[in-house]
Amino acid sequence: MWISGDDHSHDQPGAPLVRWSRNSEVVPIDGAFPTTSTATPNVGNLSVTKSSRVHIGPKFVSVTQNLQNTEVVKDMPFPVYVWYIVRNSSRAEKLSCLVALLVLITCVTLIVYFAVNASNNPEDYIDVDPHEWNITRQMWLAQNFTGQATTERYDPLRLVIIQHTVSPECSRFVLCAAELRTMQSWYIKYYNYDIPYNFIIGNDGRVYEGRGWGKPGAHALTYNGCSLGIAFIGDYREELTVHSRVTELQVKRAKMLLEEGVKRGFLDPDYSVLGAKDLIATASPGSNLYNAIREWEHYDHVNKWQNNTCDKMYGFLPVS
Repeated sequence: MWISGDDHSHDQPGAPLVRWSRNSEVVPIDGAFPTTSTATPNVGNLSVTKSSRVHIGPKFVSVTQNLQNTEVVKDMPFPVYVWYIVRNSSRAEKLSCLVALLVLITCVTLIVYFAVNASNNPEDYIDVDPHEWNITRQMWLAQNFTGQATTERYDPLRLVIIQHTVSPECSRFVLCAAELRTMQSWYIKYYNYDIPYNFIIGNDGRVYEGRGWGKPGAHALTYNGCSLGIAFIGDYREELTVHSRVTELQVKRAKMLLEEGVKRGFLDPDYSVLGAKDLIATASPGSNLYNAIREWEHYDHVNKWQNNTCDKMYGFLPVS
């Protein structure tokens, strides 16, 4: 009997003829080595360690090899299996798995985030209205911008000028408030003054305070000091393919504002309403809105203000 790769042999009288490698052990299970008198050794079972191939006589035989320091993992619960893998992984493998896990979590988070935001429609925003219709500067988070000038010389005012902002429409409070903040920032940056209108009517039908009562506007040259400027958000020029259309609610709220001005003494009960185009060279307030205000009770069809100054209309004598 021999084992492949033998490099040592022991031939002793009376001893069985057995050869083995330096790193192999052959142990007869039947209790004794075969003797030299036996022509063909009869070996039932052998326990072989540290050997990859065994050849007995003219035949190759199957060998059962017991490997030490190896655990067979089977029928483990998934959490236990994961913990087993982590515990028996090298540091480099653990770091690689951690990086892969972080990348996976990041990708899933981004996918969910963009999927949710892509499905959001501005119309779905919650319209948290702090007031039914009259929104103060504090409510729409206006920047502080105080001016010293007042309309006291001409109070109560006799002229109301209607304009449009030529800016995107807004159908919710949160959107209108954001639009006003953008508008105010633009005027402050490029003109160094506050939003030019005294009040703004949103497409949501609310009245937003601009400069407010008692402050001269910056919307109609020559008439700023003695008029109340009201602007409707949007572009109301009907000659455009896409244009804003004034609503009944907007008209109703504008008239409510004017009634409040009369009650509080800021407007003369016999005030006149004109479009900006009636006084200066402009297309404002746009044909759609202009046609609407011409139906108002206080609209001045005679246009007695045209080519006049505030002082003339109030009967003030020129200062010599």
